[in-house]
Amino acid sequence: MRSQLLSIVLWSVPSLAFAENMVGDTGLLTPALKMIGALAVIIGLLLLFYAASRKGFGFLPKPRDGSIKILETKSLGGKKFLCLVSVRGEDMLLGLSPERIECLSKLSPKKEFSAALQEELGEDA
Repeated sequence: MRSQLLSIVLWSVPSLAFAENMVGDTGLLTPALKMIGALAVIIGLLLLFYAASRKGFGFLPKPRDGSIKILETKSLGGKKFLCLVSVRGEDMLLGLSPERIECLSKLSPKKEFSAALQEELGEDA
């Protein structure tokens, strides 16, 4: 009998402690509003940081305008790639592998479609 009474008292003490804390609780609305407000502030700061970096305030590195531009890269499988590069207005097709870089072809400069069509029609006639 004593052991049952002791176990009932021990089990009820923690529940009484929690019940005292729950009396002053107003519900979940206040903590939820605080959480939503904090989330809005964090998202706002992230958007402000992003907008400032896009305007050029120097938070993120800017792309440089150089004489070498990578126009396109295609994977051939493994660690082998084809890369179309423009160097000072001249286009080159490069083959890239872990062992070497090789110039496969120098391409003619880009032409307008109408100029290329006239050239092809002129050669056929």
